[in-house]
Amino acid sequence: MTTLAASRPPVERGGLQSVSRAGVVLLLVLAVANGAFLYLVPARAAGEYAWAIDPPICAAFLGAGYLAGTVATALVVFGTRWWRSLRVLPPALAVLSVTLLAATLIHSDRFRWDYAPTWIWVAVYAGVPFALAYLWWEQERAALPEPPADPRLSGVRTASAMLGGLALAVGALLFVLPAAGADLWPWPLTPLLARATGAWYLMVGTALLGCAVSLRRPHEAVIPYATLLAWSGLLLGLVVLHGDDLTRTGAPLVAWVLGQVALVGLSAWALAGALPTMRRNYETL
Repeated sequence: MTTLAASRPPVERGGLQSVSRAGVVLLLVLAVANGAFLYLVPARAAGEYAWAIDPPICAAFLGAGYLAGTVATALVVFGTRWWRSLRVLPPALAVLSVTLLAATLIHSDRFRWDYAPTWIWVAVYAGVPFALAYLWWEQERAALPEPPADPRLSGVRTASAMLGGLALAVGALLFVLPAAGADLWPWPLTPLLARATGAWYLMVGTALLGCAVSLRRPHEAVIPYATLLAWSGLLLGLVVLHGDDLTRTGAPLVAWVLGQVALVGLSAWALAGALPTMRRNYETL
Protein backbone atom coordinates (compact mmCIF):
# COMPACT_ATOMS: atom_id res chain seq x y z
CA MET A 1 0.00 0.00 0.00
CA THR A 2 2.84 2.39 0.86
CA THR A 3 4.60 1.60 -2.41
CA LEU A 4 1.41 2.22 -4.39
CA ALA A 5 0.79 5.56 -2.67
CA ALA A 6 4.37 6.62 -3.22
CA SER A 7 4.12 5.79 -6.93
CA ARG A 8 1.22 8.16 -7.51
CA PRO A 9 2.22 11.50 -9.01
CA PRO A 10 1.65 14.42 -6.64
CA VAL A 11 -1.32 16.67 -7.34
CA GLU A 12 -0.15 19.95 -8.86
CA ARG A 13 -0.80 22.73 -6.41
CA GLY A 14 -3.61 24.90 -7.71
CA GLY A 15 -4.47 22.31 -10.33
CA LEU A 16 -7.75 20.52 -10.94
CA GLN A 17 -7.67 17.21 -9.10
CA SER A 18 -8.63 13.94 -10.77
CA VAL A 19 -11.56 13.36 -8.39
CA SER A 20 -12.98 16.76 -9.34
CA ARG A 21 -12.58 16.03 -13.04
CA ALA A 22 -14.32 12.67 -12.61
CA GLY A 23 -17.25 14.37 -10.89
CA VAL A 24 -17.55 16.85 -13.75
CA VAL A 25 -17.61 13.97 -16.25
CA LEU A 26 -20.79 12.72 -14.56
CA LEU A 27 -22.30 16.20 -14.69
CA LEU A 28 -21.42 16.41 -18.40
CA VAL A 29 -23.32 13.18 -19.12
CA LEU A 30 -26.37 14.39 -17.20
CA ALA A 31 -26.26 17.82 -18.85
CA VAL A 32 -26.11 16.35 -22.36
CA ALA A 33 -28.94 13.90 -21.71
CA ASN A 34 -31.27 16.46 -20.10
CA GLY A 35 -30.36 19.32 -22.42
CA ALA A 36 -30.77 17.42 -25.67
CA PHE A 37 -34.13 15.98 -24.60
CA LEU A 38 -35.68 19.12 -23.15
CA TYR A 39 -34.41 21.64 -25.72
CA LEU A 40 -34.63 19.57 -28.90
CA VAL A 41 -37.86 17.62 -28.28
CA PRO A 42 -39.60 19.69 -25.56
CA ALA A 43 -43.11 18.51 -26.46
CA ARG A 44 -42.23 15.03 -25.18
CA ALA A 45 -41.53 16.41 -21.70
CA ALA A 46 -45.26 16.56 -21.01
CA GLY A 47 -45.38 12.77 -20.73
CA GLU A 48 -41.80 11.52 -20.49
CA TYR A 49 -40.10 13.54 -17.75
CA ALA A 50 -40.05 13.47 -13.95
CA TRP A 51 -43.11 15.72 -14.03
CA ALA A 52 -45.35 17.01 -16.80
CA ILE A 53 -43.74 20.09 -18.37
CA ASP A 54 -46.06 22.04 -20.62
CA PRO A 55 -46.12 24.15 -22.78
CA PRO A 56 -42.97 23.12 -24.70
CA ILE A 57 -41.29 26.50 -24.18
CA CYS A 58 -41.03 25.68 -20.46
CA ALA A 59 -39.20 22.44 -21.16
CA ALA A 60 -36.96 24.18 -23.69
CA PHE A 61 -36.09 26.84 -21.10
CA LEU A 62 -34.86 24.15 -18.71
CA GLY A 63 -33.09 22.40 -21.57
CA ALA A 64 -31.19 25.59 -22.38
CA GLY A 65 -29.71 25.54 -18.90
CA TYR A 66 -28.53 21.97 -19.24
CA LEU A 67 -27.14 22.53 -22.73
CA ALA A 68 -25.23 25.57 -21.49
CA GLY A 69 -23.96 23.32 -18.72
CA THR A 70 -22.39 21.08 -21.35
CA VAL A 71 -20.21 24.04 -22.36
CA ALA A 72 -18.89 24.45 -18.83
CA THR A 73 -18.46 20.74 -18.13
CA ALA A 74 -16.88 19.97 -21.51
CA LEU A 75 -14.35 22.78 -21.07
CA VAL A 76 -13.49 21.45 -17.62
CA VAL A 77 -13.19 17.83 -18.73
CA PHE A 78 -11.24 18.40 -21.92
CA GLY A 79 -9.31 21.61 -21.47
CA THR A 80 -9.00 22.83 -17.88
CA ARG A 81 -5.84 22.60 -15.81
CA TRP A 82 -6.39 25.13 -13.02
CA TRP A 83 -8.94 25.10 -10.19
CA ARG A 84 -9.45 28.86 -10.36
CA SER A 85 -10.74 28.51 -13.95
CA LEU A 86 -13.98 27.03 -12.56
CA ARG A 87 -13.90 28.11 -8.92
CA VAL A 88 -17.00 30.37 -9.20
CA LEU A 89 -19.18 27.54 -10.54
CA PRO A 90 -19.56 25.11 -7.58
CA PRO A 91 -21.42 27.59 -5.31
CA ALA A 92 -23.75 28.46 -8.19
CA LEU A 93 -24.40 24.79 -8.94
CA ALA A 94 -25.08 24.16 -5.25
CA VAL A 95 -27.70 26.94 -5.28
CA LEU A 96 -29.36 25.36 -8.33
CA SER A 97 -29.37 21.93 -6.72
CA VAL A 98 -30.78 23.08 -3.38
CA THR A 99 -33.53 25.20 -4.94
CA LEU A 100 -34.59 22.52 -7.44
CA LEU A 101 -34.69 19.96 -4.64
CA ALA A 102 -36.76 22.37 -2.55
CA ALA A 103 -39.15 22.91 -5.47
CA THR A 104 -39.45 19.13 -5.80
CA LEU A 105 -40.35 18.71 -2.15
CA ILE A 106 -42.79 21.64 -2.15
CA HIS A 107 -44.58 20.28 -5.22
CA SER A 108 -44.05 16.56 -4.63
CA ASP A 109 -47.63 15.86 -5.73
CA ARG A 110 -46.70 16.94 -9.27
CA PHE A 111 -43.97 14.31 -9.67
CA ARG A 112 -44.24 10.81 -11.12
CA TRP A 113 -42.93 8.72 -8.24
CA ASP A 114 -43.53 5.46 -10.11
CA TYR A 115 -41.13 6.62 -12.84
CA ALA A 116 -37.40 5.81 -12.51
CA PRO A 117 -36.09 9.17 -13.89
CA THR A 118 -37.89 10.93 -11.02
CA TRP A 119 -35.73 9.14 -8.48
CA ILE A 120 -32.61 9.92 -10.51
CA TRP A 121 -33.66 13.60 -10.47
CA VAL A 122 -34.05 13.56 -6.67
CA ALA A 123 -30.83 11.62 -6.07
CA VAL A 124 -28.79 14.01 -8.22
CA TYR A 125 -30.06 17.21 -6.63
CA ALA A 126 -29.94 15.78 -3.12
CA GLY A 127 -26.39 14.52 -3.55
CA VAL A 128 -24.75 17.27 -5.59
CA PRO A 129 -24.43 19.84 -2.75
CA PHE A 130 -22.58 17.33 -0.54
CA ALA A 131 -20.32 16.24 -3.39
CA LEU A 132 -19.54 19.87 -4.24
CA ALA A 133 -18.73 20.67 -0.60
CA TYR A 134 -16.26 17.77 -0.47
CA LEU A 135 -14.61 18.67 -3.79
CA TRP A 136 -14.41 22.34 -2.80
CA TRP A 137 -12.69 21.41 0.46
CA GLU A 138 -10.21 19.15 -1.33
CA GLN A 139 -9.39 21.76 -3.97
CA GLU A 140 -9.07 24.66 -1.57
CA ARG A 141 -6.62 22.68 0.58
CA ALA A 142 -4.27 22.53 -2.40
CA ALA A 143 -5.09 25.97 -3.81
CA LEU A 144 -2.48 28.57 -4.63
CA PRO A 145 -2.62 31.97 -2.91
CA GLU A 146 -5.13 34.30 -4.52
CA PRO A 147 -3.39 36.28 -7.28
CA PRO A 148 -3.71 40.06 -7.54
CA ALA A 149 -6.69 41.29 -9.52
CA ASP A 150 -6.05 42.26 -13.14
CA PRO A 151 -7.29 45.87 -13.39
CA ARG A 152 -8.53 45.19 -16.93
CA LEU A 153 -11.27 43.01 -15.42
CA SER A 154 -12.68 45.73 -13.15
CA GLY A 155 -15.39 46.80 -15.60
CA VAL A 156 -16.52 43.23 -16.17
CA ARG A 157 -16.63 42.65 -12.43
CA THR A 158 -18.75 45.76 -11.85
CA ALA A 159 -21.19 44.85 -14.61
CA SER A 160 -21.35 41.29 -13.29
CA ALA A 161 -22.30 42.57 -9.84
CA MET A 162 -25.12 44.64 -11.29
CA LEU A 163 -26.56 41.96 -13.57
CA GLY A 164 -25.95 39.28 -10.95
CA GLY A 165 -28.02 41.23 -8.45
CA LEU A 166 -30.80 41.60 -11.04
CA ALA A 167 -30.74 37.86 -11.81
CA LEU A 168 -30.96 37.08 -8.08
CA ALA A 169 -33.94 39.41 -7.73
CA VAL A 170 -35.74 37.74 -10.65
CA GLY A 171 -34.95 34.29 -9.30
CA ALA A 172 -36.08 35.16 -5.78
CA LEU A 173 -39.38 36.59 -7.06
CA LEU A 174 -40.12 33.45 -9.09
CA PHE A 175 -39.14 31.11 -6.29
CA VAL A 176 -40.65 32.88 -3.27
CA LEU A 177 -43.73 34.37 -4.97
CA PRO A 178 -44.32 32.06 -7.94
CA ALA A 179 -47.83 33.35 -8.69
CA ALA A 180 -46.67 36.98 -8.79
CA GLY A 181 -43.66 36.06 -10.91
CA ALA A 182 -45.81 34.07 -13.32
CA ASP A 183 -48.08 37.08 -13.82
CA LEU A 184 -45.09 39.01 -15.19
CA TRP A 185 -43.56 36.21 -17.29
CA PRO A 186 -43.78 36.06 -21.11
CA TRP A 187 -45.10 32.48 -21.13
CA PRO A 188 -47.34 30.41 -18.82
CA LEU A 189 -45.79 29.11 -15.61
CA THR A 190 -47.29 26.81 -13.00
CA PRO A 191 -46.02 27.35 -9.43
CA LEU A 192 -43.61 24.43 -9.86
CA LEU A 193 -42.31 25.73 -13.19
CA ALA A 194 -41.99 29.25 -11.77
CA ARG A 195 -39.81 27.91 -8.97
CA ALA A 196 -37.76 25.75 -11.36
CA THR A 197 -37.26 28.76 -13.63
CA GLY A 198 -36.31 30.90 -10.65
CA ALA A 199 -33.72 28.32 -9.61
CA TRP A 200 -31.79 28.89 -12.84
CA TYR A 201 -31.78 32.66 -12.38
CA LEU A 202 -30.61 32.21 -8.80
CA MET A 203 -27.76 30.07 -10.10
CA VAL A 204 -26.78 32.62 -12.74
CA GLY A 205 -26.95 35.45 -10.22
CA THR A 206 -24.75 33.52 -7.80
CA ALA A 207 -22.19 32.82 -10.53
CA LEU A 208 -22.08 36.46 -11.61
CA LEU A 209 -21.66 37.71 -8.05
CA GLY A 210 -18.92 35.11 -7.63
CA CYS A 211 -17.18 36.57 -10.67
CA ALA A 212 -17.61 40.09 -9.32
CA VAL A 213 -15.97 39.13 -6.03
CA SER A 214 -13.27 36.65 -6.99
CA LEU A 215 -12.32 37.15 -10.65
CA ARG A 216 -8.58 37.81 -10.74
CA ARG A 217 -6.98 36.56 -13.99
CA PRO A 218 -8.27 36.42 -17.60
CA HIS A 219 -8.37 32.61 -17.71
CA GLU A 220 -10.85 32.63 -14.82
CA ALA A 221 -13.42 34.42 -17.01
CA VAL A 222 -13.57 31.95 -19.90
CA ILE A 223 -15.69 29.12 -18.50
CA PRO A 224 -18.32 31.16 -16.60
CA TYR A 225 -18.86 33.69 -19.38
CA ALA A 226 -18.78 31.14 -22.21
CA THR A 227 -21.46 29.24 -20.31
CA LEU A 228 -23.48 32.40 -19.73
CA LEU A 229 -23.20 33.31 -23.43
CA ALA A 230 -24.48 29.87 -24.46
CA TRP A 231 -27.36 30.03 -21.94
CA SER A 232 -28.50 33.51 -22.95
CA GLY A 233 -28.22 32.74 -26.65
CA LEU A 234 -30.24 29.54 -26.33
CA LEU A 235 -32.91 31.37 -24.34
CA LEU A 236 -33.23 34.10 -26.95
CA GLY A 237 -33.84 31.31 -29.45
CA LEU A 238 -37.02 30.39 -27.56
CA VAL A 239 -38.75 33.50 -28.89
CA VAL A 240 -38.24 32.21 -32.44
CA LEU A 241 -38.69 28.48 -31.82
CA HIS A 242 -41.71 28.72 -29.52
CA GLY A 243 -43.37 32.00 -30.41
CA ASP A 244 -46.79 30.35 -30.31
CA ASP A 245 -46.32 29.63 -26.57
CA LEU A 246 -45.82 33.29 -25.67
CA THR A 247 -48.79 34.75 -23.82
CA ARG A 248 -47.43 38.23 -22.98
CA THR A 249 -45.76 39.93 -25.92
CA GLY A 250 -45.72 43.48 -24.60
CA ALA A 251 -43.59 44.90 -21.81
CA PRO A 252 -42.92 41.52 -20.07
CA LEU A 253 -41.42 40.04 -23.25
CA VAL A 254 -39.44 43.18 -24.07
CA ALA A 255 -38.01 43.33 -20.54
CA TRP A 256 -37.10 39.64 -20.61
CA VAL A 257 -35.43 39.90 -24.03
CA LEU A 258 -33.47 43.00 -22.98
CA GLY A 259 -32.26 41.18 -19.87
CA GLN A 260 -30.99 38.25 -21.92
CA VAL A 261 -29.37 40.60 -24.45
CA ALA A 262 -27.58 42.35 -21.59
CA LEU A 263 -26.21 38.97 -20.44
CA VAL A 264 -25.07 38.21 -23.99
CA GLY A 265 -23.32 41.57 -24.13
CA LEU A 266 -21.61 41.06 -20.79
CA SER A 267 -20.43 37.60 -21.79
CA ALA A 268 -19.10 38.77 -25.15
CA TRP A 269 -17.31 41.69 -23.48
CA ALA A 270 -15.68 39.44 -20.89
CA LEU A 271 -14.55 36.87 -23.46
CA ALA A 272 -13.35 39.52 -25.93
CA GLY A 273 -11.03 40.84 -23.24
CA ALA A 274 -9.98 37.56 -21.65
CA LEU A 275 -9.12 35.40 -24.67
CA PRO A 276 -6.61 37.77 -26.38
CA THR A 277 -4.98 38.52 -23.02
CA MET A 278 -4.61 34.81 -22.33
CA ARG A 279 -2.89 34.32 -25.68
CA ARG A 280 -0.53 37.22 -25.10
CA ASN A 281 0.34 36.03 -21.57
CA TYR A 282 0.46 32.32 -22.52
CA GLU A 283 -2.20 31.55 -19.92
CA THR A 284 -4.12 28.27 -20.02
CA LEU A 285 -7.40 27.15 -18.55
